[in-house]
Amino acid sequence: MAMITRAEAARALGVTKEAVYAAVKTGRLTTKTGVDGRILVNSETMRDEWARNTQKRVGIGPKAPGPGAERPVLRPLSERQAPKDRLGRTEEGIPEYDESRARTEHLKAELLELERKQKEGLLVKAEEIEAKWIEIVTLARTKILGIPTKAKQRIPDLDTDAITVLDDIVRETLEDLAAEGEEED
Repeated sequence: MAMITRAEAARALGVTKEAVYAAVKTGRLTTKTGVDGRILVNSETMRDEWARNTQKRVGIGPKAPGPGAERPVLRPLSERQAPKDRLGRTEEGIPEYDESRARTEHLKAELLELERKQKEGLLVKAEEIEAKWIEIVTLARTKILGIPTKAKQRIPDLDTDAITVLDDIVRETLEDLAAEGEEED
């Protein structure tokens, strides 16, 4: 197996070094690393790999491999250019330049408006609101769970069974609220 450098491969294929470097980077050409650390291309398989893995551009092809080789025939310019009678949207749904530009300017203006409102304090990030609500709900849950203990402190005549019943009622109510919240999501 004859191994050559990427620059030599580019000359042999009649393309630029950059094209070969890109083909190696994207895996279109297989390589091995030499003992000196240089990346080498298999000269026996590179033409087949190049032809199989590289798209041909219309009217543009690889350079001739060397002197005396035939150059590919290019199509006339009129065949390569798109028709000039397009108005509005193309068949693919791509808008015309002016429409695209207007849309872009409108979106930029909207972004600037949102930034202004945020700086003025009129808009708050959803994460901040969520964090504050989690804090409020956690605090409320903690206070509610403390009701049976406060009841025992304020009404010393309550026996352990009554405190247990109160604790069960509070926990059951909190679980019902949590279950309703999950159903809504």
